[in-house]
Amino acid sequence: MSWYYGTQFSFATIWLPAMPDNNFSFKINSTIAQAGKQPSNLYIDGNVTWDNFPAAASQLSKLIDATIVGKDIGADLHRWALDFEGCRLYLHFEEISSSFWLELDRSEDQDNLDYIATLIGK
Repeated sequence: MSWYYGTQFSFATIWLPAMPDNNFSFKINSTIAQAGKQPSNLYIDGNVTWDNFPAAASQLSKLIDATIVGKDIGADLHRWALDFEGCRLYLHFEEISSSFWLELDRSEDQDNLDYIATLIGK
C-alpha cells in the first residue's frame, strides 16, 4: 500500500492511502437538467463517490481544459472552484444525493457552460 500525503494536526500526522488511478466516463445527465430547469447548472453522470471525487474532479478539469483555483470540503459537499477561459465555475459533489454538477458563478456566462456541455458530450 502506498501513502501520498499527510495532514498535520496539533497532536498527530495522519497519512491517508493513495487513491488508485481511475478513469471516469462523463456524460450529461439530461433528465435532471431538464427536470431542474436550472440553466446555470450542468448535472453530470460519472460514477463519482465521496472518496473518488478528487480524481474525478481532476480528470473532468483536464477534459474541459479548466484550471482548479480552489478546493472546499464540507460535511457532505465537495466544492472546487475552476477557471475556464476567464469564467468562474464551481464543481460540486453532494454525498447525500450522489449529485455531481458544474455551476456558473455568473449566469451571464451560460454560453461557456453550454460549450462545456459539448466537450463533455464528445
